[in-house]
Amino acid sequence: MAPSGSPPSFGSKLPQFFQEAYALVQGDLDTLQKTVTEFATEQAVLAVRELVDERILFCHTDPERVTLWRTCIQPFFQILTEPRVVRSAILEVHTGTIYNVVFGHNAARLEVLFNFLIDLAAKWQPPLFGEDDGSKSQFLELCAAILAKTVDCNTQVLVNEAFPRIVDRLRDSIDDLDQGNRNFWILQATNHLAYIQRRLGLVKGVAQNAALKPQPCTHATFILRRDLPGMLSTKGPRHDNDFEDIAKIRILPTMSELMSTREDYRPFHDPSQLHLPGIEGQIDRHFRLLREDMVGQLKECISEELGLLKESEDGSATKQQKSLRTHSYNVVDITDITCTRRCGIEFHLKIEQPFSASKLTSEAREDWWNMSKRLEIGALVCLLVKDTAVFCVVSESTIRPNQLRKYNRRMSEAGEATGKHNLYSNKDFAYVNLNLAEPSDADLRTMLRVSQSGEFEKRSLVEFPGVLLPSFKPTLSALQQLSKTLDLPFTDLLAPISDGPTRVTIPMPLYATKPGFAFNLKCLTSDNSDLLFSPRDTPDPNELCFRSSLDKGQAIALLNSLKRSLALIQGPPGTGKSYTGEAIIKVLLANKERAEIGPILCVCYTNHALDQLLEHLWYGGVKQIIRIGSRSKSSILEDVNLRRVSKDMERTKSEKSAAWKSASVLGEAEKEMKEYLAKLRDSGIAQNVKRHIETEAAPFHEAIFGVEDDGWTKVTYLDEKAHFLKWIDAGSLSEEPTRDVAVLKRQQPETLSRQERSLLCAEWASEVAASLEDEFISLHDDHHSARQMYEAVIREVDLRVLQEADIVGVTTTGLAKNLDMLRKLDAKVLVCEEAGEVLESHILTALLPSVEHAILIGDHLQLRPQVTNYDLSVANPRGEQYSLDVSLFERLVQPTRPADLKLPFDMLTIQRRMHPSISSLTRKTMYSTLRDAERVKDYPEVTGMRKRLFWFDHDKQEARSDPNHLFNTSRTNDFEVEMVCALVSHLVRQGVYGREDIAILTPYLGQLHKLRNKLRNLFEVAIEDRDLEDLHKEGLDAAPQVFKQSLGNCVRLATVDNFQGEEAKIVVISLVRSNQERQCGFLKTTNRINVLLSRAKHGMYILGNSSTYGAVEMWSKVVGMLKENGNIGTRLPLQCPRHRHTPIEVSELDDFVRLSPEAGCNVQCSQRLDCGHTCLSKCHATTLHKAVKCLEPCQRLKEKCGHGCPRTCGEPCEEECSTVLKGQMLHLPCGHSLISPQCWQAQAPSKVRCYERVTKTVPGCNHRVQVPCREDVTKDCFICQTPCGQILSCGHACEASCKACRTRVNGEVVAEKHEACTSICGRNYSTCKHACSQKCHPGKNCPPCGMPCEEQCSHSKCPKTCSEPCTPCAMAKCSSTCPHSECTMPCAAPCNWIPCSKRCGQFLSCGHQCPSICGEVCPDPKYCQVCASDDVKSTVVDMLELREYREVNLDEDPCIFPHCGHMMIMSSMDSQLGMSNHYRTADDGTIIAIKTSPTPLSDNVIKVCPQCRGSLRNLSRYGRLVRQALLDESTKRFISWSHSQSMAFERRLINEQERLEYSQRSSQTLELMRRDGVIYIIGSLVDEMLGIHDWIENDRYRPVIELYFEIFEYLGRVRAEEQPYKRVFDLVEHARQTGGVAEKFELDSAKIQTRGQLLAQAMLIRCNLVVMADFLQLRRDAQERFVVVHINVERAIEECEKLVTSAHRKKYARQEVEGRIFHAKIVAIARELNVLDGPSNEVPVPDSVVTRAKHHISEAEALILENPLTAYLRKDLSIARRMLYQGVFYEKVSVEEKRAICEAMAQEFTGTGHWYTCAHGHPFTVADCGLPMEATKCPECGAPVGGHDHELAAGVELRGHFALL
Repeated sequence: MAPSGSPPSFGSKLPQFFQEAYALVQGDLDTLQKTVTEFATEQAVLAVRELVDERILFCHTDPERVTLWRTCIQPFFQILTEPRVVRSAILEVHTGTIYNVVFGHNAARLEVLFNFLIDLAAKWQPPLFGEDDGSKSQFLELCAAILAKTVDCNTQVLVNEAFPRIVDRLRDSIDDLDQGNRNFWILQATNHLAYIQRRLGLVKGVAQNAALKPQPCTHATFILRRDLPGMLSTKGPRHDNDFEDIAKIRILPTMSELMSTREDYRPFHDPSQLHLPGIEGQIDRHFRLLREDMVGQLKECISEELGLLKESEDGSATKQQKSLRTHSYNVVDITDITCTRRCGIEFHLKIEQPFSASKLTSEAREDWWNMSKRLEIGALVCLLVKDTAVFCVVSESTIRPNQLRKYNRRMSEAGEATGKHNLYSNKDFAYVNLNLAEPSDADLRTMLRVSQSGEFEKRSLVEFPGVLLPSFKPTLSALQQLSKTLDLPFTDLLAPISDGPTRVTIPMPLYATKPGFAFNLKCLTSDNSDLLFSPRDTPDPNELCFRSSLDKGQAIALLNSLKRSLALIQGPPGTGKSYTGEAIIKVLLANKERAEIGPILCVCYTNHALDQLLEHLWYGGVKQIIRIGSRSKSSILEDVNLRRVSKDMERTKSEKSAAWKSASVLGEAEKEMKEYLAKLRDSGIAQNVKRHIETEAAPFHEAIFGVEDDGWTKVTYLDEKAHFLKWIDAGSLSEEPTRDVAVLKRQQPETLSRQERSLLCAEWASEVAASLEDEFISLHDDHHSARQMYEAVIREVDLRVLQEADIVGVTTTGLAKNLDMLRKLDAKVLVCEEAGEVLESHILTALLPSVEHAILIGDHLQLRPQVTNYDLSVANPRGEQYSLDVSLFERLVQPTRPADLKLPFDMLTIQRRMHPSISSLTRKTMYSTLRDAERVKDYPEVTGMRKRLFWFDHDKQEARSDPNHLFNTSRTNDFEVEMVCALVSHLVRQGVYGREDIAILTPYLGQLHKLRNKLRNLFEVAIEDRDLEDLHKEGLDAAPQVFKQSLGNCVRLATVDNFQGEEAKIVVISLVRSNQERQCGFLKTTNRINVLLSRAKHGMYILGNSSTYGAVEMWSKVVGMLKENGNIGTRLPLQCPRHRHTPIEVSELDDFVRLSPEAGCNVQCSQRLDCGHTCLSKCHATTLHKAVKCLEPCQRLKEKCGHGCPRTCGEPCEEECSTVLKGQMLHLPCGHSLISPQCWQAQAPSKVRCYERVTKTVPGCNHRVQVPCREDVTKDCFICQTPCGQILSCGHACEASCKACRTRVNGEVVAEKHEACTSICGRNYSTCKHACSQKCHPGKNCPPCGMPCEEQCSHSKCPKTCSEPCTPCAMAKCSSTCPHSECTMPCAAPCNWIPCSKRCGQFLSCGHQCPSICGEVCPDPKYCQVCASDDVKSTVVDMLELREYREVNLDEDPCIFPHCGHMMIMSSMDSQLGMSNHYRTADDGTIIAIKTSPTPLSDNVIKVCPQCRGSLRNLSRYGRLVRQALLDESTKRFISWSHSQSMAFERRLINEQERLEYSQRSSQTLELMRRDGVIYIIGSLVDEMLGIHDWIENDRYRPVIELYFEIFEYLGRVRAEEQPYKRVFDLVEHARQTGGVAEKFELDSAKIQTRGQLLAQAMLIRCNLVVMADFLQLRRDAQERFVVVHINVERAIEECEKLVTSAHRKKYARQEVEGRIFHAKIVAIARELNVLDGPSNEVPVPDSVVTRAKHHISEAEALILENPLTAYLRKDLSIARRMLYQGVFYEKVSVEEKRAICEAMAQEFTGTGHWYTCAHGHPFTVADCGLPMEATKCPECGAPVGGHDHELAAGVELRGHFALL
């Protein structure tokens, strides 16, 4: 593409521009999409303008013209016609822009271009053009393709005067060439021109009203005067939805249409009586009739409901019987309107619970809703309000039974209560959510008005069960679209001219006209050899029959299908329609690449038929199949569903970009709609009116609400509505007529009468409502458009998936629903199965413009398409004139009028399904040429039946319909239900037929329902089919596996209509109808009778009243044939397979039990059982006879021992004798003995397995295990279940079983692998007596101890957890005191007293002297040395000499009693705690003085109880030791806590930065940059962020600002004043100043921890930088920037300087480098904002500030070189340098890199807990044994920390053991 700064003229680079663009388009898909997108930009289309407006005009010679064609125009046209460009949805807008540029103003540019091209075509001959230029026909085809696409992209061509001239000139050029050279390219060009002509003719016909001309007719007809549609009617339009143009008709009826009393226009079947000619008339006819079929009955029902609604208000409602079943619900309220991405605009209705459901329990009500199928997802409903009807569909967010689990997660996330707003939970109300079925402005206004209405009005919701909008709306919409484009193929065959020939030769497919093209039929040949067939040749089926498995009829049909562009194949029942269709598809796929036909589109009417077709293809080896639609029930096709496959398809960058943009637009539309709806909920109509008059009628606002003199509004306790009512009532009643509203608005408020005030308020409410409605409609339209665009972009990936498929399967409805996508697929072959069952309208919509070859396979003599309205059916004498249910297949092969065109078709003639006796019924009535295949004559007889074909005739009457039953319009016959079930039970008991072999058919759903319930409750013994087959194959006599199952699972049950295309060995038919009127209902049509009688293979049994059905001609013939052969009667002949001559005839249910109790005859079974005993059962089938178990005692004796078998005869004898030999002793080889063994054990002792428990050693692991003696532990298969016990790296013993960890081979462990440790960590915390309770986590630090802190003094207890630093006790008086000494330090400081070593002089409650030391709290009397129990006295209290309590002299060495309950003598405890290190002692051990003042972080460990690690904080004697250690530990806790807090903030800040980087920059946000105004970015860091936040006017930066305030609060908590060490120092100094403290507490400033402060300061600056950088990017992305930014970063720079100074002083190199980088970035951003705004910015960045920033960059570089540990900041520093020096802002440290750095810093305080400080006082930890193993440096300042061999570097101090929390 040309660079953005290139001049308008391309000059000599113009050819290069087009050629490079074409080369890019030939590349990968992403490059193609980017190229075409760029081509449509304003800069790129200049090339097109220059090409046409300049270059063409200056081509004066032929060579110049040819060169221009080759170098510019040809590559340009090739770009536009590239298949991937033409088919792309996301490029549609861009290509439309290019075509519009080509068209120019008033077609001026198009005319210049095509005149040039047509003139060039006239000179297309050598030597001017060579072979490389292609043929002239190819040139003209390319020009025609461009012209046809121009028609699609610019509707102005249809009314432009110049365009027809261009078309005529191009046609002349093509016609001239066509006369002598008709080839593929000419045919293709002719098709393009035909399409253009249809589009031009459509507009021309409308303009000239050509439709009013009578259609020519060659036969005499009498034309009745018709009331035509719309304005063509002599009476004018019937209603507001009556148009002559179907594209303008709303699919669902309008209110005016519902109330109209005139009949709608119904076009006749006769094309000569249509008001539009040709294909337009056919499309118009099918749209109107299909709409009438689906919508007509709805209109009748709604009209009745509206009448009832009106009458109910008067109390005179009378309910009438409607033709269509409906359910009505009283609507209580529209509770809410919502907008979601998934469901769009939803209206939430609260309706009254149906009466029958409201009386049920909660569970029963849930079952009722589930079983009734009411208000199912997608169901069509109508909301009725007074004289208004709004059609809706039930939204998928409606919560039905069994769907709560699916939706509760989504609703819970939204904070909603799923258990309340559903259909069934509330006994009084149900809640249903609706979407508008066909959104219109009127419907939107109605729904909004109803939702906002506070007045009670009767509202009703009418449901139409079984009517699903998706079943007809897509097809009707597709027909409307077709009426606009008329781009159907085969129009000359589908709608020929009226006076044309009645027979024609169908041309070959266009793709087959290419020179030398021939089909290779190799895929069908049995020897896999080539077999070529040219469509130009006469078909010769003999060779194909000889070399393939096809019969002659199938071969002829296949060859003719390949030869004809529109092929028709009639397949009578059983002739192999599907097999032939699959063969055709395989041939097409084998020749797909050569023919360039793209994916083959396989279309069926039903999902079941489509699944069958695709499954057959799958099993036939076709794998590249895509199934469109979610209604498939095939498990095989699950993984080839379009939705599933497209999820795995990788998107291109252009597609991702388009998806992001469309999602952004949709998100913005959703947000605006949600904000509007929220505002609507929060304010009533009175509040809105108040706001309205405040601006539009201020005097009235003051009069109604009042205003004080000083401008303050008067406050009252009335709401807005009450104010209006008060003002209206204040007016006086007047007898004068009210004035016009316009006049009233100009009057003074006080002069209006009460009537006028009321009228004016109503007018204001109307104006406000209209305004709200207008805004709602506008927002809805925006949302709808955005959603359509979003879905179109998403479908781009679907389209690419389809293009890679060989087969695309879809139902006709699914095709219409996805029409826009499939029209871009370029599928040239359409195959339609069961075409005779598909409405013509569905076939018309399936004929995509790209289709060149359509193959329709069906049988018009079988089921016709289904229609709802009988008045439109050809079976109805009144409906014959409409014939809506006559399929296109039937119309083309059997036209009703002799003048209509009849197309050639092929009929398959050999049936391979039915036995000849069954096929004769249809052969003699329907198919005279049908022949039987040889194999069907060899079918076996039906087991258990005397005849394979029989009509059981009866006169039992049918049941009358029950109006309260679910199938109240259906029919049933209880007698036939009983007889059918008995007959099926009899057949199943034969043991010969499996589930797929027997089918029960009936024409009525009511009968089907009764049969299913009856069969479900009957059970039969059955044998698995596969078991039977295996037994027969192997010739085994063993009894088969028998099981019991429901009879319903043994057969197939279906209605006649749903069984077309299916077959079964045996078919049992229940005809149901039996009445005196001889009405046979559904089965009076020959098509349905044909299907019914042609499903059976081996046998067919009909149960029905022959008298009732004899009135129908075909039934009469069938009955006659059956009578001739004795196959009809009032008794059904059964047959016993074993006693064939025993007569068994049944006429009622009891006869089965009486005459054939076990599916045989009534005699006892004469066959002997295998054991020799007599079978005691009645006569039954052979297979079941083998399953009988003899119950006689077994008489066989054991060979070796002579004992008898204890089992029954029918069971197999036991292999080993189990007779117990009582009293005998059996010695086993192992040495153990067995008392009373079984017989077989005594016979073979070596085989006895000894179960005596013994101990054995497992070789390899050496575990000692208790196992039965028989167990051989030396085998590799032995499983050692002993716990492994191996010590893992974490220190725990492995708890898994030995077998799970070790692999033993030949007694040796060859592999050992331990799973992750599952033990509890158990590591002790050093600051408390708790241990880590988490699961073992080797290599990771223990989490902070969450137990409450146990540290306490005599004044208070620490309220924090163990992991938090304790707040020092602030009491000035220490509790350490005794009569001999006293501590004068504050409670929190280390004690300065001399601990007393004398025994306490107090007495316990028992009367004996206290055993403790002076100055401590006396222990419990139970510790009295005199009174204590023996357990206490025997306690060892001297750890050196191990003396017990009773042995020590307390006067010489008193005991110490901590709170933990242990006790120890004073000398032992002192020794354990190292008192001599802190005090000077006398020779006798008495403490006489303090050695040294305490040094912070100097103690190694916290002093705890030596036995349990309990706290010693309560002991005064050790106060100095314990409190110094606690103070040190609090400091370490503070360091760890502040570090973890800082890392948590750091992670959140990184997440926020990531959110801003990847969040959608909405158009609304970017648009803010266009508005006038000034942004002030000045003040502190947070002031700058708030300034930007206030301007953006959304929550983009709110999370960052909130994080800033949290970090700022944290900064206050890590100040020096808040640290434990500083607090204690302050307490001591305060005590010293007030007197009384003898000891000085030294404060070393190096011990005050500043790292937390520095990190917090850095993060505050980083928050500011994140917002500033994102704002700068928004400014750069905005194309126009009218807003001016005033920025002053002095305060921000000061913060950076503070950070640098503090970090430098404390030797924190990392924070110092960061501060310098921050300084440079802030200056660079401020300067860039100046550059974007230019001189308008009044506060430029001074040069001195920039110089200072550059100095910081240099200093930072030096620091990084000096301290390698800061190397990770080098990239950030490099970015800051480029920002400052080069103005480059697009580079940044990635979020992933920042996270890695953060996690590395988080692990700095790790190891086993040994703390050190470097020479500069920075604390750190070291792992392993406590001393550094490797030479390393301080992570903060780079000072040496340690060398090799556990040696510390100079200046490094060990600071105690601390397990980091």
